[in-house]
Amino acid sequence: MIKLQAIAKPLQLTDEKVKQLTAEYKQSEKAVWKKTYITHTLLLMSFDKCCFCETKLSEESKYLEVEHFHPKSLYPDEVVSWTNLLPICKRCNGKKSNHDTKLEPIIHPVKDNPKEHLTLKNYRLLGTTELGRLTKDVVYLNDTERLVVPRFKVGNKLENELEKLLDTTQSTTNKNSRIHVNKMTGHLENIMKMATKDSKYSATAATILLNDTNFKEIKQYFIVNNLWSDDFKQLETQVEYCALLP
Repeated sequence: MIKLQAIAKPLQLTDEKVKQLTAEYKQSEKAVWKKTYITHTLLLMSFDKCCFCETKLSEESKYLEVEHFHPKSLYPDEVVSWTNLLPICKRCNGKKSNHDTKLEPIIHPVKDNPKEHLTLKNYRLLGTTELGRLTKDVVYLNDTERLVVPRFKVGNKLENELEKLLDTTQSTTNKNSRIHVNKMTGHLENIMKMATKDSKYSATAATILLNDTNFKEIKQYFIVNNLWSDDFKQLETQVEYCALLP
């Protein structure tokens, strides 16, 4: 789970439109939020990911649902209030259901920073505050089959790639050739991009990457050999943004 940046509401969602759709929902309980201009903008905000579990909503068997952070069944006046809408997967939406977020608050991915309330251990999210613990339990963010195993696969792939790259840095064959350098820098760039905010399970990947001893050794090699460029520094900043570290 990572912090999402607020995004401007769609131009079509005027104050008058909000009033109209809210009244329609109260009268008919129709899914008035199912508008392309709403769903498209929400996906842009979350990089095509669920705001809670970070699964990619474009993957097979997954699709976007519109999350009403304060449940519409309890707070119908907020049914299309822009600050109440978030992108969510079917699994997380079903788990959260009509939990009353005003009586028992959970992490709001735009207003709160998840890293202040959650940490990662053995691919499981742990709450470091009451807000984090309640979020983990309400949305069931340690669902073994649906979330913990996929996080492990992402983390395992990342660690395997780091091992391969470390072996490459220690190789003496063509060590100073431009082709060798390009392969190493390209490999590291691809690894680090796995842990940035537009990638699935980026909080997991970023936390593992920054804690990995192989990454630390690779980074030191790049620094010593004047390969740790501004681009890598910027990538590291992006990784730090996602990592569930203090």
